Amino acid sequence: MYFFKTSIRFFLFLLLFTQTIGSSIAQSCEELYVRANAMYLEGKLLQVPLELEECITLGYETEAKQTAARRLVILSYLYSDKLPEAEEEMLNLLKEYPEYKPAKADPAELKKLYEKFRTRPIMTFGILAGLTYNQAFVDQTYGVGKESLHENVQYNPKVNFKVGVSFSYLLSKQFQLNISPSYENITFETNEKALDFSSTVMTENQSWLHVPVILRWVIAPNTQLKPFIGVGGAMRYLLSANIEGAQSFDESGIADIEPSPIDIKDQRKEMLYEATAQIGFQIKSRMTHWDIFATYTYALSTFNKPNTRYDNPELIFSYGFVDNDTRLNVLALNIVFSYDFYKPKVLRKYKNID
Repeated sequence: MYFFKTSIRFFLFLLLFTQTIGSSIAQSCEELYVRANAMYLEGKLLQVPLELEECITLGYETEAKQTAARRLVILSYLYSDKLPEAEEEMLNLLKEYPEYKPAKADPAELKKLYEKFRTRPIMTFGILAGLTYNQAFVDQTYGVGKESLHENVQYNPKVNFKVGVSFSYLLSKQFQLNISPSYENITFETNEKALDFSSTVMTENQSWLHVPVILRWVIAPNTQLKPFIGVGGAMRYLLSANIEGAQSFDESGIADIEPSPIDIKDQRKEMLYEATAQIGFQIKSRMTHWDIFATYTYALSTFNKPNTRYDNPELIFSYGFVDNDTRLNVLALNIVFSYDFYKPKVLRKYKNID
């Protein structure tokens, strides 16, 4: 017990001592900044960096104070005609605070120096979530009954979900290359009257690994709300596919067939390719941003395997169902929360130029 009490007292003493020392250093650095600012106003420009060097290395207690100290050093070098030193200090400032921007009231020399640097993010990485809504287009219908029956097939889409990640490489302020692999679910119903005396409803669920590659054009890159459009292509890899059927008969004396899941992955193509378009906007926040956008994918081929349409006897004999040649276009509403990665440097056109 004695050891426990002694340890607590020692910890409290150490905490108090650390806070006292920290407060003393902060106060000392405040005084040094005031003195350095006075030197700057008096024209003693080369003394300013020496005065603030230690406090900048230790770090001021707030971003505003640290930025103000670095800014004062940069201005001192600029007005002393020491451009390389000013560039080095600006680079240090941007590495520490990548989203720093000169204020409107700042000297033109500081703004001109800032414009020499790459200050946009170089890449972003985020988490994606969204909703999917599909549109079916039938190239050719098939069935067990008369063609006049199965050619009137109806597809009813359903809303489903997608989750994934999103990676963007910024080619410039206005152009981005985006890759957003996601796990995507698609669900739809097929309604048809396979025979004169019965109706069939088939509910199909497909799960895909969806990988779109999009070139985006950011229309207004310098605003907080940045609208964009994108075009590209996508690949789908099939993870699973199953179907549930329900058949009802016109005659009351015949029992309806209740739904039961049937695995039909072998009757679906493993890989599909699509053309893709996007429209949306980005909302910038500190070191992060939100993407909210709609994506429309146009299938370049049907999802079923034509040579396996008669391979599943349960579908044919229990439900009178035969695969149609069908393409699925998918409309998705997406939201992404991303972290922005920066790597500031002097722009190539300003290197080796005084």
